[in-house]
Amino acid sequence: MGYALGHSGASILVVHHERIPSLEEAGVLGAVPRVAVVGDGSAAGSRRPFTALLGAERELPSEAPHDDSPAVMIYTSGTTSRPKGVVLSHGALSTGVRKYLARVTLTADDVALIATSASRPLALRCQVLPTLWTGGRVSLLRKFTVGDFVAALRRQPAKTFLALTPASLGQLMASPEFQACDFSHLRLCLAGGDRVPTRLFEAFERLTGVPITEQCGSTETGPYAMSPPFGRKKPGSVGLPSHGVHVAVVDEHGADVPTGTVGDVRVSGPGIMDGYWNESAMTRKTLQKGWVLTGDLGRFDEDGYLWFVGRRKDIIVRSGNKVAPLEVEAALAEHPAVREACVIGVPDAHCGEVPHAYVILQQGVGASPEALKSFVATRLAEFMVPAEVHVIAEMPSKGPGKIDRELLRMRAITAALIEQVPFFKNAGGEFLRDIIPRLDARQFAPGEVLVHEGDVGDEMYFLTRGQVEVLRGEPAERLAVLREGSFFGELAILTDAPRAATIRALTDVEVYALRRDGVLDLAKAHADFGRYLQAAALEYAARSG
Repeated sequence: MGYALGHSGASILVVHHERIPSLEEAGVLGAVPRVAVVGDGSAAGSRRPFTALLGAERELPSEAPHDDSPAVMIYTSGTTSRPKGVVLSHGALSTGVRKYLARVTLTADDVALIATSASRPLALRCQVLPTLWTGGRVSLLRKFTVGDFVAALRRQPAKTFLALTPASLGQLMASPEFQACDFSHLRLCLAGGDRVPTRLFEAFERLTGVPITEQCGSTETGPYAMSPPFGRKKPGSVGLPSHGVHVAVVDEHGADVPTGTVGDVRVSGPGIMDGYWNESAMTRKTLQKGWVLTGDLGRFDEDGYLWFVGRRKDIIVRSGNKVAPLEVEAALAEHPAVREACVIGVPDAHCGEVPHAYVILQQGVGASPEALKSFVATRLAEFMVPAEVHVIAEMPSKGPGKIDRELLRMRAITAALIEQVPFFKNAGGEFLRDIIPRLDARQFAPGEVLVHEGDVGDEMYFLTRGQVEVLRGEPAERLAVLREGSFFGELAILTDAPRAATIRALTDVEVYALRRDGVLDLAKAHADFGRYLQAAALEYAARSG
């Protein structure tokens, strides 16, 4: 958030008063000259109540903005890199709304229930703006939970228009409260962000009488494909290109691929972005000759319906064979015990990468990882069967209802750390993203020395397999034996002193090494980690005298 404020050059931040404490703790309020606080009339320093902006201090522009003028700048999630500011013009938004309404018939009688942040493409460009454009009403949720959504659904006026991610739909369909709601006024339910499992598609239509309308899009393009809202649907397909939008499926040379062939999805039309704010190189890479290179993979069928295969960066290459995570997820979703599934690629010494599956089970239904692997083995090629299946209670999210695949991948890579080192069990996603690229896995045979007494403290180590002994002096005196889950070496780094002991492997040992600069940087950036290291250092110092 601090990066986005500074990068955008924003001169004022409008923020709800409940968010002020967390922003102060994160130290981002200083990135803008002025702060307007909603819901609090107090003023201090650069902060003013939002109501002060509603006066007549300055006249409104006498003319409407030009279609080419920037209207909004929406920052991408920035899961694996810095967020990018997607610039959308007034023309892109207004034309996009008109084109959308040519396919999605809304009236002043419609009431849309908004389950995600209003800045998300699924909400802003598919619900908020189209509904208000036609004179309808929108009902906003502060945050999606099953309880809050059901409560809002039951309040008057009756809701006619829903839009949800498949993950959110799955949570709702598992709720008895949701199943007891009145859906007699519901006309339309959109789903985007991921593939809707066939079982979920069918169960929702049985419950509500309304089929789910799947669509696909991005911040850069808006919705670029949609199943006919009130026409023929093909479950699993994201439908036909949106009205006024050009969608091409091409090979690596940019040539159209034959029907049924998977290729890269490119999108062109009046509703696409102008580019990324202050990121000319990234803009040139993504926006070429009026086409947005989405990074999505898809195929057209003989009827012109588009089938989303996955993100190119998510494709798993196992011993030269390409595995599309969505195909494996769809096979897992056919098991009656599986409510939700996510498949990611994990580095492997023999195969390059192997698929790992994370699943959430239906409430009150059990299934072992081996049973799930056996189930999909009858439906998929051998190389597509997950090497590991992990049953978890909740999927990590990088946005409302959007699974954080990269975080799952990082957790799989460092599973031993997370399972055995206490601090990592409750570490947040930002900390894992910061530390994982800095870690270096190493193995030692029995008798090998990891750390020599008197050496410079240039690394610390997390022990994930085996046992080591701590020795001091000559002849060597054993001070302690450390087992899996221990870490050592931070005392020399934090106190800037030579190693106080020798560490030697007693068995085959695996450790993750973290260099001195990484220790200091992470301790500074993540206060919890710094305190954890300091406490351990004090304990070691007291133990060794």
